[in-house]
Amino acid sequence: MESFILLFTNHPEKTFAYITLIITAICFFLIGASYYYDYIVKNNFLKKIDGFDRSLKDLVEEFRSFELLFSEQKEKLDEFKFNLSSMEQEISRLADSLNSDKNITAAISLAKEGLSVTEISNKTGIPIEEVEPIVKYHGK
Repeated sequence: MESFILLFTNHPEKTFAYITLIITAICFFLIGASYYYDYIVKNNFLKKIDGFDRSLKDLVEEFRSFELLFSEQKEKLDEFKFNLSSMEQEISRLADSLNSDKNITAAISLAKEGLSVTEISNKTGIPIEEVEPIVKYHGK
């Protein structure tokens, strides 16, 4: 404590000025160091944010390319679905035509054997209105 008092006894104003100057210099140094530390930390965060931004842009581009790919695939699937539906309709029409031809052939054979209109209609499933002309033309 005596050395502290001795500092102020010889030239107290000079000592006070030096101490104030030293404390001010230390404060400026600490303030400068804190600004520099903040600057470094902010630059690191900015670099990370830029990296995330680039990654996000890349992901958006990938999603857009997937969207285009999926829309092309959807168009192809819709086209295949339409073609399949058309084929199913054609197969159904051909099957109906084949069944109708078989039934008509069977009705003609039955008419030639001399069966009645109702009997032919029951056996073939053809309506009576359609069987009557067959019996008239091919019947006995």
